[in-house]
Amino acid sequence: MSSAGIRAGCENTGGLVFGDDYARFIEVSELAQTPDQKGKRHRNAVEQRNRMNERYEAIFADNQDILDGARVLDLASHDGRFSFAALKAGAAHVTGVEVRQSLVDKAHETFAYYNQDPETYRFVCGDVFTVLDQERFDVDVVLCLGYMYHTYRHTELMYRLHNLAPGHLIVDTMVARGTQPTLRLICERDTEDIRSAAKDPYSVGRVPVLWPSVPALEMLLRAYGFDAESMYDWKSRLANRPAVTGLDGYANGTRVTMRCRFDESVITSAWKPAAKPAASPQVAAAAASQPAPASQPAPASQPAPAQPAGGWRERVNRVLAKTTGYELRRASTKP
Repeated sequence: MSSAGIRAGCENTGGLVFGDDYARFIEVSELAQTPDQKGKRHRNAVEQRNRMNERYEAIFADNQDILDGARVLDLASHDGRFSFAALKAGAAHVTGVEVRQSLVDKAHETFAYYNQDPETYRFVCGDVFTVLDQERFDVDVVLCLGYMYHTYRHTELMYRLHNLAPGHLIVDTMVARGTQPTLRLICERDTEDIRSAAKDPYSVGRVPVLWPSVPALEMLLRAYGFDAESMYDWKSRLANRPAVTGLDGYANGTRVTMRCRFDESVITSAWKPAAKPAASPQVAAAAASQPAPASQPAPASQPAPAQPAGGWRERVNRVLAKTTGYELRRASTKP
């Protein structure tokens, strides 16, 4: 059983139905093409709209209290749909980080289509780990939505987020089944699919990724100073409703949405070697008052200890004679 409390879902009281009101994200989305050139079926426009509506309610409307007026960092921001959702939930500014330039271009296009104030958003095209290492962000909330199960570098990711020290982190991820802290290793086959992991500099062909179980996810979060405050109650929200394509993971417990608070008392900039303890003032003063020891001549080299009498052949022969009655003799070299 998860230690995070279940956060009951609530209906949006603001009148916003995200997928319906901002359908442009679906119109330009490659996720809504069915089927694609490789015969792989993507979600159609209706399925995509329904999924966006449900996820907006669970991730944004239900967390409006921490998003209102917040500076938000959206990791793996895709085509910007959830960066936009954060703004519609009250965020003051959002920065999206996305490695695929084509998706960044779509985000800019759609934001402009809806006349979103350019001062309220920024998109960075680059690898999440590289960007987090090279840039410094001052943010209140980090969104890690649909990304954690597309990487195996969880400790590096959490280390970077720890050093950001945001007030809150919202994680939405696929999880492995089980009540023990485990990681499930998966190799994603098609890195060109925009729903799959981006190519990793340390992979060859397929990209290995890890799915944590819920206990493993909570353990990982705690190790880097994030307390799992609550987990959204998807089961209750989806109960007695027609199945929605793309939400089956939430319904069966293999995908979770978790809200985490950062504990500032555990902030550390980096691991450093432990310093050698300093001597007390009394010991240091006593050492300083002692005269320097006179230099001593180097000790003369000592001869090597004498070897026991008899060489190795004699010792072997004594054993052979005792046990077999034979001994070793040097072979004659004379013709």
